[in-house]
Amino acid sequence: MKLPGGKKAIGTGIGILIIMLLGYRLFWYKPPVPVIAVKQVEIHGTVHGPGTVQCKVPVTVSPKITGILEKLYADQGDRVQKGQLLAELDAMELKARAAAAQAAKSRARRDLARAQADLVKAQANLGLAQSNYRRDLEVFKPGYISQASFDTTKAQLRVAESEVAAFQAAVAAVQASVKQAESETHAAEALHGYTRIVAPMDGLITVRKAEVGTTVPPGSPIFQMVDLDHIWVAAWIDQGQIAPIRPGQKAAIRLRSGRQYQGQVVRLNAEADTVTRELEVDVKFEKLPEPLVIGEEAEVDIDTGRQTAPAVPLSAIMNKNGHKGVLVADKGLVRFQKITLGLHDGKQTAVLTGLKEEELVIVNPIGMTPGKKIRAELQPVASQSN
Repeated sequence: MKLPGGKKAIGTGIGILIIMLLGYRLFWYKPPVPVIAVKQVEIHGTVHGPGTVQCKVPVTVSPKITGILEKLYADQGDRVQKGQLLAELDAMELKARAAAAQAAKSRARRDLARAQADLVKAQANLGLAQSNYRRDLEVFKPGYISQASFDTTKAQLRVAESEVAAFQAAVAAVQASVKQAESETHAAEALHGYTRIVAPMDGLITVRKAEVGTTVPPGSPIFQMVDLDHIWVAAWIDQGQIAPIRPGQKAAIRLRSGRQYQGQVVRLNAEADTVTRELEVDVKFEKLPEPLVIGEEAEVDIDTGRQTAPAVPLSAIMNKNGHKGVLVADKGLVRFQKITLGLHDGKQTAVLTGLKEEELVIVNPIGMTPGKKIRAELQPVASQSN
């Protein structure tokens, strides 16, 4: 026998139950949220960034003249010293040109010596002619010699003067020829010297780009080398982490090959990349890697110092309206608290202002909004450091 209205009563009961559950969920339920109690700790500040092994002074070794590469005395991987002979170009034609210029200079000097000797002789003849002229002038005035004889003496003086002027001009012309020959000799010797390609500095040859028999024009690279005194990792650091970085700070370097080295910050670029919003920071090796691979990928961790302050996990930091802060559990409600950050070690960050010890900070603020009711679940100290 069926009870009248039974189904309707059941439906009503279910509806009331659903309404009660929704009411509980909306007005009384407080979801559990992991929180930590803020503690004052010592933060060992580090700033991390990727980079590559580079050299401050990369140099391309190339010829100054066109020539055929005849000999190579160095190869990639060699350490060389400034002035060390690295390669030679075919010098036969330039050697012949230098010899011809030297011969022309020698001829010009011989011609100069002859011209100078002729000038000395002409100057001696001029001195004799001047002496004769003065003597004849003294005896001509009282009439002891004839006009014709005196005219002959005067003519001899003028001839001697013209000969001296002519030889002086000849000496000047030959001197100009000597200077030109000397200039041509220096130029030929310089060109011949350019066939010897030497190291411009102490360093390491990283690449050889030419082979014996290759015709190399001026500026064409034969070697690439680096200055071993200025090898560093050019690391790219986010602008937001630049503030605590200073030249002289220690850093740990990890190369792609797995090798680890110590380094030191030596330079911060003054211009950031406007696209990536990163700044180049150069970290010099304290000891050079062996083998050294220019362009090898690396990672650096820069030691930015130590700071004792209240600390929170980096995962708890959020941005709201341009302000950094955290969500705290305050009497069962979520509240946004603006803070000022200090150093961080990649896991935790020091909080300079805005938080006190023992305040409850929500570990993961994703999905949380200020004013929401929660039930704070305090995480153990061990979990806070994870």
